[in-house]
Order: sequence, then structure tokens, then C-alpha cells
Amino acid sequence: MKKTYRIIAAALCALMLILTVSCSGKTDPVTDQITDPTVTTGEEGPVTAPDTETEPAGSEPEPTEKTPPVTNIQTWTYNDGIRVMMGIFCKTEPGALVYVCRRNGEVLIREHALERNFFGAYHLPDGENGTTVYIYAKEDGKLISDPSDAVRLKYVYDADGNLVCGHSSFIGHDSHVYLNYYDEFYYGRVLVDEEMKANVRRYLEGQLDRIREATGKNTKIIMIVCTNPAVIYHDMQYDEAEGGRGDHFEPTSVTQFGEYMKDSEDIYFLDLRDILMEHRDKLLFMQADSHWTQIGAYYGYYRAAQCVHKDFPSVPVYDLEKDFDTELVQNGGDLLWFMGISDRVSAYTANVTPKDASMYAKDDFPTAYVMGDSYYGAISPFLELLFSEIYLNHPETNPPLYDYRLDDLETKKPDYLVYIWTERNILGDLGMLLNVRH
Repeated sequence: MKKTYRIIAAALCALMLILTVSCSGKTDPVTDQITDPTVTTGEEGPVTAPDTETEPAGSEPEPTEKTPPVTNIQTWTYNDGIRVMMGIFCKTEPGALVYVCRRNGEVLIREHALERNFFGAYHLPDGENGTTVYIYAKEDGKLISDPSDAVRLKYVYDADGNLVCGHSSFIGHDSHVYLNYYDEFYYGRVLVDEEMKANVRRYLEGQLDRIREATGKNTKIIMIVCTNPAVIYHDMQYDEAEGGRGDHFEPTSVTQFGEYMKDSEDIYFLDLRDILMEHRDKLLFMQADSHWTQIGAYYGYYRAAQCVHKDFPSVPVYDLEKDFDTELVQNGGDLLWFMGISDRVSAYTANVTPKDASMYAKDDFPTAYVMGDSYYGAISPFLELLFSEIYLNHPETNPPLYDYRLDDLETKKPDYLVYIWTERNILGDLGMLLNVRH
């Protein structure tokens, strides 16, 4: 039984990875050198490099080696939910500081790449459609690179005069890309009142009583809710004066209900905001996708494992640094598809794998019935470290996503019902939580 359900979970994860990678349209975007039609090379005359920071005199030897020039420059147009923007992508050296400049050296964008991938955003002022820029890169300890060929920033229109424009995404500082569906959460407008909190808690407790009647045991509920990415990186957004969303770190329905439920010993409602904030120096979310990486998912596992360990002390809680191998890899991303560039660029994610096969759950570990939304994918491998049996609803085409039927509790008798959600799905009426039913 355990093997069967693990095969189902593994197959689902593989399918999700294939779909994500297929969005990029390329199997090895790291080595592709695609020239965008808007890049021109025929301009003559001197190009002035931007001013760059210099080390205090005598602190370090003067660098002599130049940073290699950027490659694979791509441009596109997209609506970030506030206004129409030009997006700029290029490949560079890991963590290099990238400058997008006019011919006279005026800096329009100055941001770090995330590893080798640079994503930048620029709004073309009225009358500047067709602005020519040059792109430079500078690694620590090296001189600034030679400029790129001339790059023309120009909105593109189709044959009918309609703007060819991506959507649903925005670019923040240091080459991170975000989904804009959850702006209302970001601004703190998705809240829940006291009466709603009390009503939903009573509902969950009543459903749990009925579930326990069916299982004949002290079944508990674990709800893992991942905070929206822009909130974790709230201070890495552009200011309102710059046309961005500004720095907001507001309460949401999830933070409110998490605080309300923190004394429950039967329903573990795990709001991950605090623990993700503590570790935001890591790649918790995919660079250009609306989902978390397996590093982010580890912290969902960690909080759940603490709860399970309290109930079943033989279940260990593994440490990310000591017990797992972590790797940054390039793939696609749904935000690349939204912006219309999935066939041209790549983005980073992170994979986490156990160092030892002995870490997988033993036969005497508890069992779990697992459901959730698309955030299930990255966390699903960690669940096999916690639970000896993992039950999924089947034979639906995409278990366990958005399928909350709770089939056959009388036979399966799970120790836990585990729900995995992203915060943007928990609205002010807490309606997603009402999927707990029997």
C-alpha cells in the first residue's frame, strides 16, 4: 500500500516538473544564445560606461580582470498590474551587478543577477518608445565589462495595432519575479473578523469529531499554509514613487487565523510567515514561478514535523543543512509563460534531497491522508519522511490537488489529515478551510 501511494506521488511530482520545464520550451537554456529581433549592432560612436563604486584606497589591490560581457539578451513587454513595462533578461556571471544604461552612461536599471540570471524592469516614459540602451556587468573584484551591443527597448504591436503584452507578473529588486494575483493580500486588505474566526474554528472542530468517529482514533489535522512570496521579500519591491508596490508587511486572514488557532492541540494551523522570514536569504521561491522551491517547502515540512514529533516522539525532525543536499538548477516557470517569454529564457529553482535513505519513514510511523493545492508538489517528497502510509484521493486525474473527498476513512484510519495551501487561496471568508468535511 505504502509503495503504491508513493509511486502515485512520485509520478505527480515528475509530471509537474515536466510541465514546468516544458513551459521554458528549451531543454538547456543555459547554453542557448538567442538574439532578440530588437537587438541592433550597427550603431557607431563612443559609448560611455556607467560610474561604478570603487573600493577605498589601499583596501584591496586594483582589479585588472574584466567581467565577461553579458549574453543572451532578451526584451519583452508586459503589464505588471500597475502599468506597462519593458522586461530585460540576460545571462551574466553569478551574482554580478548589472547596469542597463543609455549611451551617455545614465543608469536606468542597476540590479544584481540571481546567480547567472538577470531580470530587470523599465517603464518607457511617453515619447521614449525605441530607447537604445547598453548592458554592462560587474563582478566583485573585477572591472566592469565591455558594453553589450545596442539594445532597443520598444513596445511591440501586432498587425491589428494591439500591444503584444505579457501579464500577471512583476519584477522586483535583484532579479526576482512575482505573481500579481495576491496584491490584495500584500496591501493587507484580505482580513477576517472575530465572528468568522470563531465560526470556522467551531466548524473544523465539529468536522474533526465526525472524522474521529469514522477512523476510531485520535486523528488530528495539519494545515500548512505558505505565505505569498512578495510578502517574504516585501522590502525588495520598488517604491510607489518608482511605480512599484512599495514595502508592505501587513496582516492577512492567514496570519490572523494562525494566531487564533495557536492553542489548538488537535488542529495544527501552520502559518509559515515567521519561519520563512527567518530564512529568506535562501531561494525559498522559484525565480520566475508562483510556487515555492523545495527549500521553501522544507520549512513547511519542518513545522509539520515538530507537531508530529510532539505526538509521536519516535519521528525525528531533520535539519536542512545537516541532513539534506541542496542544489540550484535552471528550469522554466509559469511567470515566464504569463509574460510570453517561456521559449526564450530560463529561471532558477532549488531541489533538496535526503542524504540517507534511512531517513524515510519507518513502518511504525503515523499515517496521513494528504490533500492540497499546487503547493503540494514541492513538499510531497518530505512527507515520506514523516508518514509510513500516505493516502491520496484517486483515481482522479490529478490527485491530491483540489480534491477533498476523504474517501474511506473507516478503512484507512489515518493519524493525520494534511492540507497544503498557498496563502493566496485563503480568502477573507476562510472558505478553503471549509473543504475539511466528512
